[in-house]
Amino acid sequence: MFAKSGNQEHRERRRQANNFYTTSAINKIAYRVDDVSRLLFDKLAHRVSAEGNTPFDICQMIKYYAYDAITNITFGHIIGCLENTSDVNGLMETVAAFLRYGMVVGVIAEWHPLIIRLLQALAPGGNKGLSQLKSFGEDAMKTMHRDPESPAGEKTAAGEGHQAHSFVGLLHERHLRDPSTFSRDDVTYHMISNVVAGPDTTSGSLNAAIYYLWRNPRVLARLRDELDNWVASQAKRTVASVISMPEAQELPYLQAVLKETMRIFPGFGNNLLRVVPVGGLTIADQVFPGGV
Repeated sequence: MFAKSGNQEHRERRRQANNFYTTSAINKIAYRVDDVSRLLFDKLAHRVSAEGNTPFDICQMIKYYAYDAITNITFGHIIGCLENTSDVNGLMETVAAFLRYGMVVGVIAEWHPLIIRLLQALAPGGNKGLSQLKSFGEDAMKTMHRDPESPAGEKTAAGEGHQAHSFVGLLHERHLRDPSTFSRDDVTYHMISNVVAGPDTTSGSLNAAIYYLWRNPRVLARLRDELDNWVASQAKRTVASVISMPEAQELPYLQAVLKETMRIFPGFGNNLLRVVPVGGLTIADQVFPGGV
């Protein structure tokens, strides 16, 4: 969607994607983050237990967490960056390369067709990270085709009674409803876009929140008070419990911290190009001809 410089093309992609990012749609799949959060807490506890107060790179750990969380949401599979504390199959480098390319070539978008052909000619073997993305998506789609009555998946291992939804599952359901307007290519496009756009913005925002909280003890103390009071008010919950997305939305100070973090440190800082439509456009008394 962000790659579309024309208003009409962008509007069409945005219309396709709108329903996948509503609160009700996200709530269906947000629980997949909980398993990754527990794994992060275990990793951090083990790290402190084994090495005490020795400094380590929390930013990198959060980045592994974000990649596992986004791939689990998207495909229903944890890719394993956090478990292995490494870039599994080069996925992180693949996404970084995508972002670097978009940042530079996005400014000279008219050169993209030539540049991408040159790059493909220089690296005909492709990319392991991109191949893994496509493989995960294809496997998820095959699973859904084997069980068409339940395109979103099986019951969760935790036995909590809800369907094991994934982002690919939501895309697949839309494709089944109207394949003429939402093709398999559209499924692949939105699937890969989710993984390319999600992890770095997520990890950047989380790391920024940690940084600003640590720099502002008063805010950190107030946030801890809110979380402690919430845990104390919940039966059978402890400070080690994972707070679900719907629960987090009911914590006003936590929401304020997140929103203020993203105001100070936006996850996406580049301006996006647009092409002036036919007939031109007037902005602040300045006339821009069509095609600019």
